[in-house]
Amino acid sequence: MKIELFVDHETEPRATIDPPAPFDLDTTTLADGPHVLKVRAIEDDGTAGIHEIPFTVRNGPGIAVVGLADHEVVQGRVPLLVNAYGSRVGDTFEPSRAETPAPVPTWTWVLCLLVAAWAMFYAISEYRDYAASLAASAPSASPSAAAAPDAGAESEWQALGAQLFGNYCSSCHQLSGVGVPGVFPPLKEDPVVLAEDPAEHIRIILNGLQGKAINGVTYASPMPAFGSQLDDKQIAALINYERTSWGNSAPTVTPEMVTAQR
Repeated sequence: MKIELFVDHETEPRATIDPPAPFDLDTTTLADGPHVLKVRAIEDDGTAGIHEIPFTVRNGPGIAVVGLADHEVVQGRVPLLVNAYGSRVGDTFEPSRAETPAPVPTWTWVLCLLVAAWAMFYAISEYRDYAASLAASAPSASPSAAAAPDAGAESEWQALGAQLFGNYCSSCHQLSGVGVPGVFPPLKEDPVVLAEDPAEHIRIILNGLQGKAINGVTYASPMPAFGSQLDDKQIAALINYERTSWGNSAPTVTPEMVTAQR
């Protein structure tokens, strides 16, 4: 058995070998472009078999063209971007990976617009849900007739009280008023907050408190005094917010009542 190797239309074999045997195909003598390696095996009785392998040689500079695809139908003036890259023997050149600038495909812009539209929709939906949750958790005031201010003043102290509670109290007692078990007491359904006489409630806000058992639980964390930080109107608004939020319904106070306790 012997093997003869031809390239393209060669009539004389490039090499004749006894199988199995190595063979180096020297492509430096071939022009860049498509070629065919023809392998012919001949048995001792003269029976021959042929196997053809197409391949492409690219020893010269690599070329990249942007603006014209294979077999594309065009007309008029066609703007092209043409680039070439030198190579050495042994280098692997892939035009599809060459760093030739190319315009951003239209589908990329469409995808960006879709992502931006989805992001805006998501943000608007989240904001609506957040606004709805705020509206649902807004305190409902039920002050007693004896101490209740007029409608305009009531709206004012509700807003002021909610702001003060969020700034000074929510980190411990939580926005929900339930506190932190064993650490900070709840204001929801707290006996002092629900008491008909608000005197103790006012004193605690003014002077602070520590070590008192509430509903049988002693909380080690101190309640700071706010008498030096807030004026009487602010303290009254804060107390009224606590006494009318989270289902609490207790008589509200006036700034004058805070002044008397101070």
